[in-house]
Amino acid sequence: MSDDDKPTVVDEFFEVTGLSGNSFLTRGTAQQPRAPRAAHSPEHPAEQQAEHPAEQQAARIMAQASRFHDTGRIGVGGMGEVHKVYDQVLQRQVAMKNLLAQLAGSTMTTRRFLQEVLITAQLDHPNIVPVHDVGFHDDGSAFFVMKLVRGENLAAQIRSHHGQPLTSRQLERYLRIFLKVCEAVSFAHSRGVIHRDLKPSNIMVGPHGEVFVMDWGIALVRNDDSTAQSPERVRTAQVHVADDPDVIIGTGAYMAPEQARAETHDIDARTDIFALGGILYHILTSQPPYPGPELAVQIALAGHADVPHPARVVKDRRLPPRLCHITMKALARRREDRYQSVTALAEDVEAFLRGGGWFDTVHFAPGTVIVNEGDEPDAAYIIEKGRCEVIKIRNGRRHMLRMLGPGDVFGETSIFTGMPRTATVVAIDEVRAASITREALDLELAEKGWLAAFVKGLAERFNDYDESSIELRMKTES
Repeated sequence: MSDDDKPTVVDEFFEVTGLSGNSFLTRGTAQQPRAPRAAHSPEHPAEQQAEHPAEQQAARIMAQASRFHDTGRIGVGGMGEVHKVYDQVLQRQVAMKNLLAQLAGSTMTTRRFLQEVLITAQLDHPNIVPVHDVGFHDDGSAFFVMKLVRGENLAAQIRSHHGQPLTSRQLERYLRIFLKVCEAVSFAHSRGVIHRDLKPSNIMVGPHGEVFVMDWGIALVRNDDSTAQSPERVRTAQVHVADDPDVIIGTGAYMAPEQARAETHDIDARTDIFALGGILYHILTSQPPYPGPELAVQIALAGHADVPHPARVVKDRRLPPRLCHITMKALARRREDRYQSVTALAEDVEAFLRGGGWFDTVHFAPGTVIVNEGDEPDAAYIIEKGRCEVIKIRNGRRHMLRMLGPGDVFGETSIFTGMPRTATVVAIDEVRAASITREALDLELAEKGWLAAFVKGLAERFNDYDESSIELRMKTES
């Protein structure tokens, strides 16, 4: 028997708690008060109260609810409610997630709840909330204890701007948070775990830069994925917690098409990448890809990935074209057209943060006059592909001044000085270039006022030098 075939701690956990049968789950009822829980008295410890061997073993290895003093509910979700509790042994505030009372009688729901504990506990990453312990209340319902995350979720932070345009600094801050989320999700994927419910409200942001991806309750473990075939892949119970084929799992407003169609066999890392694109979309537009209160409408739109371009949603301000492109690529209908890994998505976001994200990409056919001598400036250009020639016409004669190729810049002096174009630039090949308007340049340099002044000064001096140099050259040629 290989190590992979041997019973694991996960299997023993389910066996000890009776989850392979009904003895533990059916003991007691969910009718007792939920918060605070009844504590075990020192005279009657849980081991003596247990009536079944499985319960006795569980009582020895699991956390006792009496250890934690309930100080109030923090929030409630689909399967559980979270309370702030005080750990009387370690003298610290922690969070306790309790299975909802109305769901405690369902064996399958309890298994899924405990599956969340097992998955989250094995994802040991700085941006995934740590799990401290797990146990059962006197009424037989499950709970687990995790780090108490102080702060607010990303959705609340975005909402606090009340639809006002994000400053460059605010946008950068949200993208730095997003990159930490990408690190957590990439780690989970390396362990074979697909979150399936990534959204701004499941991202907690602390006051000192802490970022945690929360709520792994509907995570899917795909150990058949070749990327997860490592000794550290997440282990799950041999008691399979299957999805109901008739139930669509996830949040409609951020859902990938394969989720909306309940095609579980097609769910993989790219499903989470779609949801990450939805988070970027929310950052850009202050709304999810499929807004509105009607879940049925959201699901219908999600089935076709019918997401409007962010620029169609936000009409009162300019959005960064490169970031919009990254977002829409992540939100592509076909999985093959999305980023194929979270790492690739994160790399493009990091490139955007390094600069140039406010610049549009433009294309010119061979022979196109891109800028014309004497015209008023509207944009400068950085050539990404193809060649151009710079020319001047004097006394009816055509003077070719220089050849430009990928990486070369032209039109920059006019943008800074506001003076008319000093030469004509013509595309020789099919040209692709970044278009730099004065507005886009100001946005790029918004947080670097000293750099803007520095570049403008250089541009003005270069413009004077360039004019003198061109005139001297043409006189020499004549």
